[in-house]
Amino acid sequence: MPMIHRPRGFALAVLFLLQGGGVLVAQAAAPNSCSFISPAAWSAVISRPVTGGTTSVVNDPASTASSCLYHAGAMMITLQVDQRATAADAKKEYADQLDNSHSRDQQQSQHTTVESGIGDGAFSSAFTDGSEVEFTAVLGARIVTIGLIGAGAGAVPHDRLRGLMQSALGR
Repeated sequence: MPMIHRPRGFALAVLFLLQGGGVLVAQAAAPNSCSFISPAAWSAVISRPVTGGTTSVVNDPASTASSCLYHAGAMMITLQVDQRATAADAKKEYADQLDNSHSRDQQQSQHTTVESGIGDGAFSSAFTDGSEVEFTAVLGARIVTIGLIGAGAGAVPHDRLRGLMQSALGR
Protein backbone atom coordinates (compact mmCIF):
# COMPACT_ATOMS: atom_id res chain seq x y z
CA MET A 1 0.00 0.00 0.00
CA PRO A 2 1.53 3.38 -0.95
CA MET A 3 2.30 5.73 1.91
CA ILE A 4 0.77 9.21 1.75
CA HIS A 5 2.94 11.87 3.31
CA ARG A 6 1.04 14.92 4.50
CA PRO A 7 2.45 18.19 5.82
CA ARG A 8 3.07 18.24 9.54
CA GLY A 9 0.23 20.72 10.13
CA PHE A 10 -2.30 18.35 8.57
CA ALA A 11 -1.24 15.52 10.85
CA LEU A 12 -1.49 17.78 13.88
CA ALA A 13 -4.96 18.97 12.88
CA VAL A 14 -6.20 15.40 12.52
CA LEU A 15 -4.62 14.39 15.83
CA PHE A 16 -6.32 17.24 17.67
CA LEU A 17 -9.66 16.58 15.99
CA LEU A 18 -9.47 12.98 17.13
CA GLN A 19 -8.67 14.19 20.62
CA GLY A 20 -11.84 16.27 20.61
CA GLY A 21 -9.98 19.54 20.13
CA GLY A 22 -9.57 20.00 23.86
CA VAL A 23 -6.55 20.96 25.87
CA LEU A 24 -4.55 17.83 26.52
CA VAL A 25 -2.02 19.05 29.07
CA ALA A 26 -0.61 22.54 29.56
CA GLN A 27 3.16 22.61 29.77
CA ALA A 28 5.20 25.60 30.88
CA ALA A 29 7.76 25.19 28.07
CA ALA A 30 5.22 25.27 25.24
CA PRO A 31 3.86 28.66 24.14
CA ASN A 32 0.13 29.42 23.95
CA SER A 33 -0.20 29.17 20.18
CA CYS A 34 -3.76 30.58 20.15
CA SER A 35 -2.43 33.90 21.44
CA PHE A 36 -0.42 34.43 18.24
CA ILE A 37 -3.32 34.82 15.76
CA SER A 38 -6.92 35.59 16.73
CA PRO A 39 -10.00 34.23 14.94
CA ALA A 40 -10.72 37.82 13.84
CA ALA A 41 -7.28 38.09 12.21
CA TRP A 42 -7.85 34.78 10.42
CA SER A 43 -11.28 35.99 9.26
CA ALA A 44 -9.71 39.12 7.77
CA VAL A 45 -7.14 37.02 5.89
CA ILE A 46 -9.46 34.38 4.45
CA SER A 47 -12.55 36.61 4.06
CA ARG A 48 -14.94 34.32 5.93
CA PRO A 49 -15.94 33.72 9.55
CA VAL A 50 -13.46 31.74 11.63
CA THR A 51 -14.29 30.00 14.90
CA GLY A 52 -12.30 28.02 17.41
CA GLY A 53 -8.96 28.80 18.83
CA THR A 54 -8.41 25.72 20.99
CA THR A 55 -4.85 25.13 22.20
CA SER A 56 -3.45 21.63 22.38
CA VAL A 57 -0.11 20.58 23.78
CA VAL A 58 1.46 17.16 23.42
CA ASN A 59 1.34 15.28 26.71
CA ASP A 60 5.11 15.43 27.17
CA PRO A 61 6.84 17.58 29.80
CA ALA A 62 9.67 18.21 27.31
CA SER A 63 7.32 19.52 24.62
CA THR A 64 8.30 22.90 23.23
CA ALA A 65 5.35 23.20 20.83
CA SER A 66 1.65 23.79 20.96
CA SER A 67 -1.00 23.92 18.27
CA CYS A 68 -4.18 25.90 17.85
CA LEU A 69 -7.10 24.68 15.75
CA TYR A 70 -9.63 26.94 14.06
CA HIS A 71 -12.49 26.29 11.64
CA ALA A 72 -13.83 28.31 8.71
CA GLY A 73 -16.80 26.25 7.57
CA ALA A 74 -15.36 22.96 6.34
CA MET A 75 -11.81 24.35 6.22
CA MET A 76 -9.49 23.56 9.12
CA ILE A 77 -6.79 26.03 10.09
CA THR A 78 -3.84 25.08 12.26
CA LEU A 79 -1.21 27.20 13.93
CA GLN A 80 1.80 25.52 15.50
CA VAL A 81 4.35 27.43 17.57
CA ASP A 82 7.54 25.68 18.63
CA GLN A 83 9.76 27.61 21.05
CA ARG A 84 13.16 25.90 21.00
CA ALA A 85 15.92 26.38 23.56
CA THR A 86 18.28 28.03 21.08
CA ALA A 87 18.16 29.70 17.69
CA ALA A 88 20.58 27.05 16.38
CA ASP A 89 18.17 24.29 17.43
CA ALA A 90 15.24 26.10 15.79
CA LYS A 91 17.19 26.63 12.56
CA LYS A 92 18.14 22.96 12.46
CA GLU A 93 14.50 21.91 12.90
CA TYR A 94 13.41 24.44 10.26
CA ALA A 95 16.02 23.06 7.83
CA ASP A 96 14.75 19.51 8.47
CA GLN A 97 11.16 20.63 7.79
CA LEU A 98 12.22 22.38 4.57
CA ASP A 99 14.09 19.24 3.42
CA ASN A 100 11.02 17.11 4.22
CA SER A 101 8.79 19.49 2.26
CA HIS A 102 11.10 19.32 -0.77
CA SER A 103 11.03 15.50 -0.48
CA ARG A 104 7.22 15.58 -0.56
CA ASP A 105 7.44 17.65 -3.77
CA GLN A 106 8.94 14.58 -5.43
CA GLN A 107 6.34 12.16 -4.03
CA GLN A 108 3.10 14.16 -4.17
CA SER A 109 1.38 16.87 -6.15
CA GLN A 110 2.89 19.58 -3.95
CA HIS A 111 5.13 22.56 -4.60
CA THR A 112 7.48 24.12 -2.02
CA THR A 113 8.64 27.72 -2.34
CA VAL A 114 11.35 29.38 -0.25
CA GLU A 115 9.98 32.75 0.91
CA SER A 116 12.33 35.70 1.24
CA GLY A 117 12.07 38.55 3.72
CA ILE A 118 10.31 36.69 6.53
CA GLY A 119 12.13 36.01 9.78
CA ASP A 120 15.40 34.12 9.54
CA GLY A 121 13.89 31.83 6.91
CA ALA A 122 10.51 30.77 5.58
CA PHE A 123 8.90 28.48 3.05
CA SER A 124 5.42 27.73 1.84
CA SER A 125 4.00 24.61 0.29
CA ALA A 126 0.75 23.95 -1.49
CA PHE A 127 -0.95 20.97 -3.04
CA THR A 128 -1.56 21.56 -6.72
CA ASP A 129 -5.29 20.83 -6.25
CA GLY A 130 -5.52 23.72 -3.76
CA SER A 131 -6.69 21.52 -0.88
CA GLU A 132 -3.78 22.34 1.44
CA VAL A 133 -1.50 25.29 2.01
CA GLU A 134 1.21 25.47 4.63
CA PHE A 135 3.60 28.26 5.63
CA THR A 136 6.55 27.73 7.98
CA ALA A 137 8.98 30.36 9.27
CA VAL A 138 11.74 30.59 11.84
CA LEU A 139 12.83 33.63 13.82
CA GLY A 140 15.42 33.21 16.54
CA ALA A 141 14.45 30.20 18.65
CA ARG A 142 10.82 30.13 17.42
CA ILE A 143 9.30 28.14 14.53
CA VAL A 144 5.78 29.02 13.43
CA THR A 145 3.70 26.94 11.01
CA ILE A 146 0.28 27.85 9.70
CA GLY A 147 -1.79 25.41 7.70
CA LEU A 148 -5.07 25.58 5.81
CA ILE A 149 -6.74 22.30 4.93
CA GLY A 150 -9.88 21.89 2.87
CA ALA A 151 -11.85 23.43 0.04
CA GLY A 152 -10.74 26.99 -0.65
CA ALA A 153 -7.34 26.71 1.06
CA GLY A 154 -5.50 27.41 -2.19
CA ALA A 155 -7.70 30.44 -2.93
CA VAL A 156 -6.47 32.42 0.09
CA PRO A 157 -4.23 35.22 -1.24
CA HIS A 158 -0.58 34.38 -0.66
CA ASP A 159 0.35 37.95 0.31
CA ARG A 160 -2.23 37.84 3.12
CA LEU A 161 -0.71 34.63 4.48
CA ARG A 162 2.76 36.24 4.31
CA GLY A 163 1.49 39.22 6.30
CA LEU A 164 -0.16 37.00 8.89
CA MET A 165 3.04 34.98 9.27
CA GLN A 166 5.10 38.14 9.78
CA SER A 167 2.61 39.28 12.41
CA ALA A 168 2.76 35.92 14.23
CA LEU A 169 6.57 35.95 14.22
CA GLY A 170 6.55 39.43 15.73
CA ARG A 171 4.65 38.32 18.84
